[in-house]
Amino acid sequence: MSVHAARLMAILALCLFLGGTAAAEPVRFVTIDTAPWASVEPKSGKAEGVFPDIVAELSRRTGLDIQIELQPFARIPRELETSRQDCTILIWNEQWAPFMVQGEAISSHPVGVIARTGLRLRSHEDLRGLSVSVLRGLPLGPRFDGDDSVHRQYDTDYLQGLNKLAHGRVDAVAGALPTIAFLAEQNGLARHLGESLELTQMLLRFQCAKGSRRLEVMPAINAAIRAMIADGSIERIKASRDYH
Repeated sequence: MSVHAARLMAILALCLFLGGTAAAEPVRFVTIDTAPWASVEPKSGKAEGVFPDIVAELSRRTGLDIQIELQPFARIPRELETSRQDCTILIWNEQWAPFMVQGEAISSHPVGVIARTGLRLRSHEDLRGLSVSVLRGLPLGPRFDGDDSVHRQYDTDYLQGLNKLAHGRVDAVAGALPTIAFLAEQNGLARHLGESLELTQMLLRFQCAKGSRRLEVMPAINAAIRAMIADGSIERIKASRDYH
């Protein structure tokens, strides 16, 4: 065999090896570090919640090795844009469209604003002049997002906003209404919550980074999500975590 042919065979073997290695890589899921969606169980140090349960079921149905990592909401876009993570399940944000691919929707999600007790909140006009805690990068509908009369304070998670509200530093907290209410109840802050205003319904959607090396898994995961919706698995998982 000539030296040239040997080199070609070596290069081909290396390419085949690298291809097999890439195919065996785990699918890296990133999700928000916010109960009941996902949080770290103190004793085991493992992620638990709605999203870890959904991901575990997706792994079982597809046979894929899926690893999950928890991050504050504000960090997730960068994790995906740089392809440090492959996929997530979150509210779709049009600003992410240049670096994300949409997959199946998991469920519909009401987003809006919850005010402190004693504050009237019946319509969008009642928001004018209020100081509102919001998560950076979270879309809340064109009208709210474009209203300069609302004074926004950007926080990394809902619990920060709830603590500010409890201490009179903001008038309201904006975001996923059921999640805010759940966290307030779990942390003894529910008594500080007053009227709420739903702004819109948004879809929680499976989505992956365009730069991911595992984009080929999307059809299989999409199919598994459709099956889980059809057989009621998604709703059963949410109910098991006291999230309705």
